[in-house]
Amino acid sequence: MSAGPKVVARHDQLETFCVQVLQRLGVPQEEAEITARTLVAANLRGVDTHGVTRLPAYAAKLKGGALKPSVNLTTEKETIATALLDGHDGIGQVISYRAMQMAIRKAKEAGVSYVAVKNSNHLGACAYYPMMALEYDMIGFTATNASPRLAPTGGVERLFGNNPWSIAVPAGRRPPVVLDMANSVVAAGKIRTLQREGKPIPEGWALNKHGEPTTDPAEALKGILLAIGGYKGYGIALMVDLLTGVLTDSNFGPRVKGIDQGAEPAGTAHSFMAIDLAAFTDVAAFKARMDAYVDEIKSSKKARGSEVIYLPGEPEHLRLRERMEKGIPLQAKVVEELRAIGKDLGVSIGF
Repeated sequence: MSAGPKVVARHDQLETFCVQVLQRLGVPQEEAEITARTLVAANLRGVDTHGVTRLPAYAAKLKGGALKPSVNLTTEKETIATALLDGHDGIGQVISYRAMQMAIRKAKEAGVSYVAVKNSNHLGACAYYPMMALEYDMIGFTATNASPRLAPTGGVERLFGNNPWSIAVPAGRRPPVVLDMANSVVAAGKIRTLQREGKPIPEGWALNKHGEPTTDPAEALKGILLAIGGYKGYGIALMVDLLTGVLTDSNFGPRVKGIDQGAEPAGTAHSFMAIDLAAFTDVAAFKARMDAYVDEIKSSKKARGSEVIYLPGEPEHLRLRERMEKGIPLQAKVVEELRAIGKDLGVSIGF
């Protein structure tokens, strides 16, 4: 059904469509289901830039051969608490899901774990994977490098990605605290969204290829995204690349390929960590401290004009509840692209 300029779809409809599309492209059912769940989970949490809008790009990489339809995840090095895995150019969501499962298993035994992956692909929204640790009373962490979008402070050459990372921390009666962020002022996906809508981007988001400020999304995508906090964001983005691409001997810096480069393997690298609360503290006491801290933050004095103070991940938690009940609004352009890929593969979109 239509909602103004948007179309509203149920999450189960979207998952079914994504699974069928991926299966037509040679992805085994279980792996198609994992990929579909991660995409739709992003939409449910309001992170639409990393949801089903990415499906056409993944399909193009699958067709072009740069993305392998069946994941062959091998272990290159391993200890009780650590592992280095090779994704062999498989689907990033499936690789990341399985790597995080390994990190959780290892943390159960060792208390803390670190699992790194080389030769992977775009993993979608980072928060999905550290949130997997929450049900095990663990803190989860995920970081990934990405195709080059940022320049070092003082430079104009795109040398590294916005390299997102996410941490998820369990609480008790309060929702978990979930930080999921890229190291640019805004993710490239948000710029693509405004480009689809024919709208300019705000000032301060990006520079064109000459290093000049721009509000044109097309020029921004050809140019440089600005780092959060100037040199501090540049430093964090660099460190994420060191903890992923350089650590694993995968692609790093300008060598990482984007999801829009359909013919070339991405060589993306990720890192996953799990911290078992029980290895450090009483779990119930930790969750009580978390709730008390969240209460203190939310009840603190508000700035003039501010009605509520949110914790990281709280807006997404509220959006999830709303969209589970009312459906997921999709841009008409996104629906058009999904219908086109469905028609090409003989899959009905169902809405």
